[in-house]
Amino acid sequence: DALKPVQFVVGNRTIDVAAGSRVLTSLGAASHDPSVFAEPHRLNLRRSNANKHLGFAAGIHYCLGSSLAKMEAQVTIDSLLRRFSRIELSGEPQWRDRLTIRGVDRLVLAVAR
Repeated sequence: DALKPVQFVVGNRTIDVAAGSRVLTSLGAASHDPSVFAEPHRLNLRRSNANKHLGFAAGIHYCLGSSLAKMEAQVTIDSLLRRFSRIELSGEPQWRDRLTIRGVDRLVLAVAR
């Protein structure tokens, strides 16, 4: 096993990667850079530099579905805010147990009109 290529590395460390090697990058960590975002672990919808996130990649790799995803989020959030005067968590979010794309599988909310 010690001679197999590195499959995944967790933590802060430096490793040598041979030219031509495949490397797995984790998008989940990309938008959590404390040199870019103050308190990167906290959800702050009013960040002045929120457009610096890498959720839809960049350049030639920019997500083709990003406009649709942003519109869906805007419509959903606007509809919820118009319909309910109070929205709060009702229990802990249930997170996906996956290596590559982190997200919530279940988020129960308590709402009041």
